[in-house]
Amino acid sequence: MSNHRHNSIRIIDNLAEITSHHDRQVLEKSLLKTLNELFPAHGLRLFRAREHAGNHELSLLAFCVNDVIVSSDENPKLIPSSEHLSEALAAAISNEDIELVRTDTDDGWHVIYPAFDSHGEVFAVLVHTTHEPPSGNDQRLVYGILRVYANYLALIDRSQRDKLTGLFNRETLDEEITKILVKRAGDLSDINTVPNDARRRSYAIKYWLGLVDIDHFKAINDTYGHLYGDEVIILAARLMTSGVMREDDIVFRYGGEEFVVLLRAPDEANAMRTFERLRQTIGAHRFPQLDQVTVSIGFVEVAHQQSPSDVIGEADEALYYAKHHGRNQVHAFEQLVREGKIKQSPLVTSNDVELF
Repeated sequence: MSNHRHNSIRIIDNLAEITSHHDRQVLEKSLLKTLNELFPAHGLRLFRAREHAGNHELSLLAFCVNDVIVSSDENPKLIPSSEHLSEALAAAISNEDIELVRTDTDDGWHVIYPAFDSHGEVFAVLVHTTHEPPSGNDQRLVYGILRVYANYLALIDRSQRDKLTGLFNRETLDEEITKILVKRAGDLSDINTVPNDARRRSYAIKYWLGLVDIDHFKAINDTYGHLYGDEVIILAARLMTSGVMREDDIVFRYGGEEFVVLLRAPDEANAMRTFERLRQTIGAHRFPQLDQVTVSIGFVEVAHQQSPSDVIGEADEALYYAKHHGRNQVHAFEQLVREGKIKQSPLVTSNDVELF
């Protein structure tokens, strides 16, 4: 009886730990930490599952090996080490049930658990590698913990969303920019001292913030009313998230008729092409009662700035230039600075980043 009480307290403590975090990456690591403590494993891997063209693509969220838990913010695509593991992953998602498959060395098991969102769709997959297959009760307990994780994740998601568009809200934007600035500051400090470190490889991944503004929106509101103006905002949001942006790029409702897009691209030219594609997609869409709705975009690399407000401020300068030079166009802040069309503040020219 005392062992049962001890186990129950341990489970409650672990559930409390999972639901004490609001950051998704910390939440994912806490989930694996809890599962590893309850069921010591040879390995744990948590993947995001996304449906694309009739298939599910898996991206690594976090993993645990030898009690070391790591969050993967780069989301590398999963390449299964064996055909039977790949088939088991696909079967767990399609059958929406647990799958067990032997490891390549035949000395253990991969136990694959699908995790379900609030709509009953598989949104994540947990791969638990262990020496012995779990009992039925252990499987039910893991399923229960995954349900707690999914439900809590849904609550976090709702708190981070704009009610009108369903996009991420402005408060979430500040958090995301801060994460990138902190990460970039770490990359810059290590790039010369540890040339062969993984940070050098991650340094090649650049982040870009675009500020997107609907042109002549006040005239739309004045002519057709605020309810129709809201419909234009909703349609623009859908166009931005329905195939124009990649799945790992994030779109935010910044306020009013303004949006923010955070994307990854290796250089300014690639980022420019992505934002141009977004501008053209919205401009080509026929909105009800309107011949055309256009947007102006200003964007900047998230790298050397001291705060989220500095990043947004630079993108806003590029947007201001676009709005006052014909609208319906895209401009990069750094390019405008290079061409002498705008001036960069001396406060953000240094690579010595001081965030707080």
